[in-house]
Amino acid sequence: MSNLPTLLTIFRIVAAPAIAGLVLWASQIVHVNVETAGQVYLAALVLFIAASLTDWLDGYLARKLDAVTPLGAALDHAADKVLITCVLVALAYAALPWWLVLASVLILGRDVAVAGLREGISAQGKTLPVSDLGKWKAAAEMAGVAAFLAFQTAALMLAPQSLILGLDWAARILLWAAAALALISGAQYLAVLTRKA
Repeated sequence: MSNLPTLLTIFRIVAAPAIAGLVLWASQIVHVNVETAGQVYLAALVLFIAASLTDWLDGYLARKLDAVTPLGAALDHAADKVLITCVLVALAYAALPWWLVLASVLILGRDVAVAGLREGISAQGKTLPVSDLGKWKAAAEMAGVAAFLAFQTAALMLAPQSLILGLDWAARILLWAAAALALISGAQYLAVLTRKA
């Protein structure tokens, strides 16, 4: 049982390229069979939601089972980045409109910058804990990606127009909220490091 949190984290890492693959597959077949493309997007949505839920579950189980380890914490952080990077890059290539591609670039650019900062200060024996804004950013981006996958599914499977429109707006709002939080929390991390220097 003590290995369960780590296994859930590994599931998240393995699921990431699988979801990206489903998104890319759907984009290849959408002009041939719209209904099948919708079903593929639905599979991607279900897998993404399952993977996203492990982000909360693995941490909860690690604390509950007293199985918190440095390796588990590092893998957990990496798994989040792998999941969101794989899926956002695939969506940017296959389906995102340019204004959401821009939001995705801001989100991923910030993640790369913060990862670089963490690596740089770790060489000096320092740490950069995840801020509350960083956690809100992660929640917004996960919800935004799920909303966009649901929007694609609904649009291709001819759901009611009101549902399609609602999911479209939810994806826009959540992904731009994540981008704004990414910039603010990135600046916050930089300010913390400047004070420590």
